Amino acid sequence: MTSLKAFLSQNPTAILVTVASVKGSTPREAGAFMLVSDAECFGTIGGGALEFMAIDNARALLNGSGQTQMDVPLGPEIGQCCGGRTVLTFEQVTQDVAANLESRLAAESAAFPRVMLFGAGHVGKALAAALL
Repeated sequence: MTSLKAFLSQNPTAILVTVASVKGSTPREAGAFMLVSDAECFGTIGGGALEFMAIDNARALLNGSGQTQMDVPLGPEIGQCCGGRTVLTFEQVTQDVAANLESRLAAESAAFPRVMLFGAGHVGKALAAALL
């Protein structure tokens, strides 16, 4: 997977799509994000129709139209079966936004220790389940 820094160096103009709020069953939690450029995406807000709509809107923003917020019901109307509702926000990635994202990803990475487990016997499987 490409790092955030690598994505931004290859795509200096991008839109940050953030899951601002959720109600009910949704593909991702509030705070989840993705970056969208004209040619690529980094991260995910959960896939499916919601993500396709977000990508289209972000690219529209890059081209001078689009919305800075979307309130989306996740039901049959858009072909998303979650049944909840999510609000997405869209903002241009600036140096400050990029620095905040880098800090956030570093903090999240530091919060989860790296564990290497060798062997898939009953002890290994039990340990892997306990580490989740």
